[in-house]
Amino acid sequence: MGLNELSLSETPAIEIFQELGYDHVPGAELNSERVSTSDVVLQERLRESLRKFNPDVPEKAIEDAVRQLKSTQSPNLLEDNQQFHKQLVDGIQVEFEQGGEQVGRFIRPIDFQNIENNDWLVTTQLSIQVGDNPRRRPDMVVYINGLPLGVLEFKNPTDPKATLENAYDQVNRRYRDDISPLLRFNEVIGLMDMHEARVGCLDAGWQWYRPWRYIEEEGVEHELPEEEVLLRGVFNKGRFLDIIENFIIFSERDGQPVKMLAGYHQFYGVREAVESAKKTQGDDLGRIGVYWHTQGSGKSLSMVYFVRKIRRSDDFGNPTFVVVTDRNELDEQITHTFSDAGYNVNWADTIPDLRDKLDRQAGGLIFTTIQKFQTREGEHEHPVVNDREDIIVMADEAHRSQTEKLGENLRDSLPNASFIGFTATPIHDGDNATRMTFGGYVSKYTIDRSEEDGSTVPIYYESRFAKLQLNKEAIGESVRELLDSGDEELENELVEKWTRLRRIIETADDRLSKIAEDIVNHYQDREIEGKAMVVSISRKAAVKYKRYIEQQPDAPEVGVVISEPEEYIDDPVSEGELKRRFKNPDDSLKIIVVCDKWTTGFDCPPLHTLYIDRPMKNHNLLQTIGRVNRVYKDKPGGLVVDYIGIAEDLRQALDQYTSDIQEMAMVDVETAVEVMKKKHYKVSRYLSRVDYEDWQELSELKLSRLIHRAESEVIATEEKKEEYLQAVAELKHAFALVTPHNAAGEIRSDLLFFEAVRDSLRSLESNNAAKEEKLDSAMKKLIAEGVTADEVVSVAGFEKWKSEEPIVSDEFLSDVERVEEPDLQVKMLEKLLRNEISTRKQQNLAKYESFEEELEETLNEYNNQFLTTEEVIEELRSYAGKIQQEDHRQERLGLSVEELAFYDAIETNAETEIDDELLQEVAQEVCEMLKENVNIDWTDRKAMRSKLKARVKGLLRKNGLSHSDYQPLIQPIVHQAEALYGDVSEGNRS
Repeated sequence: MGLNELSLSETPAIEIFQELGYDHVPGAELNSERVSTSDVVLQERLRESLRKFNPDVPEKAIEDAVRQLKSTQSPNLLEDNQQFHKQLVDGIQVEFEQGGEQVGRFIRPIDFQNIENNDWLVTTQLSIQVGDNPRRRPDMVVYINGLPLGVLEFKNPTDPKATLENAYDQVNRRYRDDISPLLRFNEVIGLMDMHEARVGCLDAGWQWYRPWRYIEEEGVEHELPEEEVLLRGVFNKGRFLDIIENFIIFSERDGQPVKMLAGYHQFYGVREAVESAKKTQGDDLGRIGVYWHTQGSGKSLSMVYFVRKIRRSDDFGNPTFVVVTDRNELDEQITHTFSDAGYNVNWADTIPDLRDKLDRQAGGLIFTTIQKFQTREGEHEHPVVNDREDIIVMADEAHRSQTEKLGENLRDSLPNASFIGFTATPIHDGDNATRMTFGGYVSKYTIDRSEEDGSTVPIYYESRFAKLQLNKEAIGESVRELLDSGDEELENELVEKWTRLRRIIETADDRLSKIAEDIVNHYQDREIEGKAMVVSISRKAAVKYKRYIEQQPDAPEVGVVISEPEEYIDDPVSEGELKRRFKNPDDSLKIIVVCDKWTTGFDCPPLHTLYIDRPMKNHNLLQTIGRVNRVYKDKPGGLVVDYIGIAEDLRQALDQYTSDIQEMAMVDVETAVEVMKKKHYKVSRYLSRVDYEDWQELSELKLSRLIHRAESEVIATEEKKEEYLQAVAELKHAFALVTPHNAAGEIRSDLLFFEAVRDSLRSLESNNAAKEEKLDSAMKKLIAEGVTADEVVSVAGFEKWKSEEPIVSDEFLSDVERVEEPDLQVKMLEKLLRNEISTRKQQNLAKYESFEEELEETLNEYNNQFLTTEEVIEELRSYAGKIQQEDHRQERLGLSVEELAFYDAIETNAETEIDDELLQEVAQEVCEMLKENVNIDWTDRKAMRSKLKARVKGLLRKNGLSHSDYQPLIQPIVHQAEALYGDVSEGNRS
């Protein structure tokens, strides 16, 4: 395939790959290197590379390695992919005879040390067919040593339907189903057009496909298209090998493998941290630095990548890693993250156990809390436990505990270790102690960048304590005393005041009951799928909240998580069981009440709302609200609902940081309301000529007509339709975030109508899905031969109907005849006639309702096999001819469009024959009368009809018609007048 046949995005991609040092060979030219069209491995290139990297291995072992690489290990594609990845990175185990003995070796399929020693190839439009499955041609496949490790799918940026999400579906559904052997070997998947680009991996959800921002190093952005940045950033030879070796991990979730590819912020951040760690080896200070990546952006996984990269580096030998946290929950969470990723973990249970595990000569991955670095009885200072220099301490949430006495004990215990601090909240501007302990930032990933990338969702704040008038004076004063104190762990310093406040809240049953009622109502009115968490001041209050919530009508299932629950609850459910259920989005457990557990180190993506009734400040507050910023499906953001008055302290907490962090950390819900209003206005502009205000009061027929009219406004062009669908989706997200705010209720009816129009548009697209692909092909053929897309598929509006070039034209009918398959001719004619009749019917009810009835009758006969395909085509062509004749009839009679509509309304419904000349005169007079009565109030339907009937009756009587003659005509004339002028008048007013 030549370059001129490739997509707009493929062509520059080929040039970029060639600049990066790859060979480009079109797919057709690679067929000579393949055994069959189902074979995706270039076997001879693979053999040559294996021989080059393993020169002392016999040919039989090389063939065994090729066989193992190509052999399917599991019917589960992801499990098979995991096995291949292990072979790719760790080598393939083979056995062969050497010197009369059987020896075992690991054969390397990639030379990770000598980049140019590998075979680098990119191919386009490689044709692959597996069995009887459809043949597929991925846009681009990236090969290393004959193994297809990358798949790239491009979309035409000029086609509004060709979105990156379509590209995602192409790879993760069609390719997965039809050419799964290709994805068995896949490491990286790229989706792009000339404007956007995303990268992800096999079986990752669409929400986990993210942009790639940098090329050479962190923080350096380029004025280049996203596609080029991604290609140069990811597929640079050295970085691509680094990604494969160190930044792809397989974890386990609910017994199933999960593949994870590092985001660009993790990739560049960890590389910077590793480089800093190299420089600190043997350094007296041992300060690697601070790694600040905002909450929810994968900090724990970054720690996994950091350990993985250092362990695979020749620069570090076999270091011991010590992961230190200050909370049991964090310790447990990070330990599980490493364990699920396949690491052997050593968890220190007690102080003696920790010292025993630290006293080693090499290696190991040890997890502990900072509290286990306490001195024991009789010790004046902490003893040295291990003085090796190749110990790396990874402190989570470093600024919270590492600069106090326990931090000093840790350094006394490991005097020559190096230290890196990982944190999800920024360091206080005046926090020199943390910088002195760990050094400066080695990597920063800020809140605004995380939200922009889709790594996290924004957090919004709503205060409800004032609205509920629950902040009694005693509570308010105590809360302020606590929050104004200098202690971050509030209850530790101000025990007496904390206890007094806790008792006031615990015993204020009326207050707790009212808040519980408000929580249930608020949660039930949220328009977001997911879970909620209530943070209470004490264990006793938490248990009461659970009981009061359960007492509310239609309350969702609620659980409580506290320490030592048996003190308050008979036969409590285990915390592990509650965690498993709460994290499951499909489980009926929707609300969890906590005290201090789960407020840090707990990750639950479906969690969208946090109800706070506990004083918190500084990092504790920021850590807690971060529970709701995880990405989940179409979750638009997290919401923090305040029942105790933390707004001022939140502002004070943010004041400690730089102004840009203040602005991005949390947004008041009123700001979200303004965003929603703007998006509502944007959608409403698409339907500015449609009056949908009282749509819910309309009959089914009239609502159908209204929706049809709205469709006509939207589908003027394919681009406009796609813009409308996107605008409705954005409004839906904003609406879901704001609910149950009053402003959301004000537009609820409008949103339902917008969605009805959206669903109707989609149903048009999905109707007769089995024939759609063939129909599209036939339509494209006609378009290619000179018929415009609008002529074929658009539902024309009133102005289109009045244009000089009718949709039902001789040219189009002759083009239809050229379609080879008769059933496609039927489908195209049916679609055309339905659209034409539906459009014209609004202007001439009598004539086109009659046409519609005839069309339905004919199609029913065809579907019931009373008519052959040839016969129904002839009938449909006849209807098309009748529609064409209608335009000529109007000219022949010398009537306007409106006059002809009343002419037909009278003629169709007259029970006695009326002279044709009189018919024309009456039709013209009716139109004239309506134009003179422009003051008719079309919004008051009942009054309007009454006035109109009286005037029509008088006009008909004046023209000599008797009561029996004109009585059957009044209602049809009024209906036609309402269809012609009522909708137009109302549309103009809107």
